[in-house]
Amino acid sequence: MHTAVLLFEIAFAVAVIVLVVAVAVALTRFVVLPLARFVRAVYRFTVAPWPAKLKYPRVIWYRLRWSWLARNLGLAHADPRAPVKHRAAIGPAIGRNVRMERQNRKLLYPRASFRADRYGVIADIRTRPKVGRLELEQHAQHVADTWRCVRVQVSQRKPGRVTLRGLDLDPLTELLTMAQAPDGVYQVPDPIRPYLGRDEWNRHRWLDLPGVTGITIGGLAGYGKTSLILSLLCQLAPSPAVQFVFIDGRGGRNYGDYAPWFDRAWMHCGDDLADAAGIFEDLHGHMRKRLSLVSPVLGHRNAWHLGPTPEWPLIIAIVDECHTFFDLEAVKGDKTREAQVRTCRSLGAQLVKQQRAALMITVFITQKQTGDAIPTNIRDNCRIGISFATRTIDAAIAALGEDIRSYLSYSPTQLLDPAYVGVATASLPTGADPFVRLRVPEITEAAADARARATARLRSDPDATLAGLIPADPLPA
Repeated sequence: MHTAVLLFEIAFAVAVIVLVVAVAVALTRFVVLPLARFVRAVYRFTVAPWPAKLKYPRVIWYRLRWSWLARNLGLAHADPRAPVKHRAAIGPAIGRNVRMERQNRKLLYPRASFRADRYGVIADIRTRPKVGRLELEQHAQHVADTWRCVRVQVSQRKPGRVTLRGLDLDPLTELLTMAQAPDGVYQVPDPIRPYLGRDEWNRHRWLDLPGVTGITIGGLAGYGKTSLILSLLCQLAPSPAVQFVFIDGRGGRNYGDYAPWFDRAWMHCGDDLADAAGIFEDLHGHMRKRLSLVSPVLGHRNAWHLGPTPEWPLIIAIVDECHTFFDLEAVKGDKTREAQVRTCRSLGAQLVKQQRAALMITVFITQKQTGDAIPTNIRDNCRIGISFATRTIDAAIAALGEDIRSYLSYSPTQLLDPAYVGVATASLPTGADPFVRLRVPEITEAAADARARATARLRSDPDATLAGLIPADPLPA
């Protein structure tokens, strides 16, 4: 008797617990969560600027039509493990009943929450099996057509979350001047982390230089390569801890984009192949000296541990129109010039592979970064790739790598519109995205020339400085 009562009490307690849990789950699902979503939506609307508030009727409409859009784009899939309604099938009706069973399976939609900003509509989407970033990327243009947007940006900040941003006005089409850059960027030099530009979310982006040995910059002529370099020069030139080397394949002493900077440079040359080969030899020799002295002089195996100083400066070598010095086909048949090109190619590759600990960086600039313009053993060993507008996807792959095929919304082939002059795609990771699109500051020639003249006095000879740092009895490296 007592055992039966005890079992009854246990069963009753379990039933009460199950009932309480079921009620709690139901309240959470049907009351708490909808109320929380409503409060969040009201808060977002309240704090949004007026241009964003005007877009909220569209936000509501896109939210109501999201399941329809997902179904028509093939982003909704039937759950193969969900139960189906079985119906009796007799004679010729068998085929129809099988089709009805398939249609009765539960469809899985990627969940989405919508909001707006001054540039357009934003949808934060939870991924589903068979529906991830790649599938949304493939349908970005269809979403843009449905939402009547100029472009849909696809980004993934963390696993399982993808953001679709329908842009009525692309923020990258707005100019970025020196005055709009963060305070102090062009007044207080930072040789460790120079300013790069502003991305699509109006966030300022920086370039972390420690550990970088090579940077490639590509893109069509007139789309912003020189503006980016001038921006970096204007930031870094006021620091005595940075010295420059210019190998300008576009001009000579009295002309070319970098002629005003030659007085600030440790070494420089124009498009003469013999001079370029000589500078590559000097750079390689200086790198070897630094590598043999970095440990006994600085006490570290890597000079980046202490950072650049006036006694041990960061050396940035800029090779503009680098195909002038790397293209073997252009000098075929001339043994002397072939030997000079091979010298440039060989020493350039060694610099990129070995100069990290020596505190040296080489920047290679050309329009199309294919293997004939820049050797692949140089290009593929450069950590940072930046590409302005290109006409073909092959040129984009050469500049940014094979991954750009899977991130078409970042492809520089979409930057051909004149409004995107000064906009580039860079291999700077953002969350789960390996690329970022950003606008570089617009630097006038007058401002750049004035900065070059004002900083010319900071030019020094790193070879002479290095000789003064050699200990009387150097330890083996």
